[in-house]
Amino acid sequence: MDKTIRVLIVDDSEDDCFLLVRQLKKGGFSPTYERVDVAEAMSDALNNHRWDLILCDYSMPGFSAFSALEIYNQNGFDMPFIIVSGTIADEIAVDAMKAGAHDYIMKNNMARLNPAIERELREAKNRHERKRADQKLKRSEEKYRTLFEESRDAIYMSAEQGDLVDFNQSTLDLFGHSREEMFGLSIEAVFVDSDEYNRFQKELEQKGSVRDFEAKLCKKDGSEMYCLITATVRQARDQSIPGYQGIIRDISELISNRNALEKTLKELRKALGGTIEAMALTVETRDPYTAGHQRRVSDLARAIATEMDISENRVQGIRLAGVIHDIGKISVPGEILSKPGRISKNEFGIIKEHPTVGYNILKTVDFPWPIAQIVLQHHERFDGSGYPNGLSGEDILLEARIMAVADVVEAMASHRPYRASLGTDMALKEIAKNRGILYDPQVVDVCLKLFNEGYRF
Repeated sequence: MDKTIRVLIVDDSEDDCFLLVRQLKKGGFSPTYERVDVAEAMSDALNNHRWDLILCDYSMPGFSAFSALEIYNQNGFDMPFIIVSGTIADEIAVDAMKAGAHDYIMKNNMARLNPAIERELREAKNRHERKRADQKLKRSEEKYRTLFEESRDAIYMSAEQGDLVDFNQSTLDLFGHSREEMFGLSIEAVFVDSDEYNRFQKELEQKGSVRDFEAKLCKKDGSEMYCLITATVRQARDQSIPGYQGIIRDISELISNRNALEKTLKELRKALGGTIEAMALTVETRDPYTAGHQRRVSDLARAIATEMDISENRVQGIRLAGVIHDIGKISVPGEILSKPGRISKNEFGIIKEHPTVGYNILKTVDFPWPIAQIVLQHHERFDGSGYPNGLSGEDILLEARIMAVADVVEAMASHRPYRASLGTDMALKEIAKNRGILYDPQVVDVCLKLFNEGYRF
């Protein structure tokens, strides 16, 4: 088979033109070609030379595939016209096929180019001039109808006033209307909420398209469904707007599943919170002097984290970690916890084990937050002088740095068996004095700001 071929390439990029020629040669063609990128040059090339094939880019500065198709059709040419594009929406591709294009190839799927050319050349060779024109129109329409009718989503076209003028079988199945009932029905009539329709229509008119607009629509029997609507303006060649076209997908089941999942997650988090509260009570029943300490630390840590604009999810983790940050004290003998006198060095050594004990209790629990690590690190200090691992700076979790400040402030402001309350003012002076030394400076600044603005335990 002689594969010598004369190709008119309509493209504003020489590089893309060379890529097309190279692809043709890979397919065994021997191409001679000319590249044009404006209407006048294309008209001259079509009138002055005979071509076997046109390869046209979809979008060029000041010139498009639709403009090229208009020149092609006005002159009555019948050689294959193939659009080669980097990006082209399905609905635009369909419009291009209806306008006379024989096929379209995505540039990321160039393997389709040569088979498509061979097919179109073979068809062009075997049919008569008038028959070719008829078959071209029929083929374009058939391709459009295949995309249109076989889609599982509802596809519709409406007039400028919103009345339906065309739709596929999936549209009838979705809404439950007969074909006769559906013709002339307004898109607005299927919206449950007229304000929602107005927002949809306003966005469509202003932007020319709407993507994944979530709306509640109603069926013929009155039942409601959640749907996603993607729609575009249908623009005529004279720039007028004959109407709109869109795709509707029922997502009621997806919404139902999402709501059920959110409800389950809410219940699980509520149960998790209750479990953590119960764990906190086990510590407080053994240490009556610190009853409420964990809750107050938790509340202050939550307030600091919120003021620092940390995500809501992380704030929730900090709050729950605060509720049980001293759970490791369950291993400390009660006589040490409630000892009224001064604590010895050995006794303090036992107390210092409580972050590690707490970590070991919590590490096997699959929390959605690093609660075990927060508990382990809440006595670490910014300069590395803390315990149990001597971490420093940003090696300490931000949540633990927040917890450390909240813990110190609450502890100093509260009564203990071995001393009276030192007061909130003394506690705030402590964190201010050791800002950037023992405590994260940003956390200290936020904590001081909260108390200056009226925060109280």
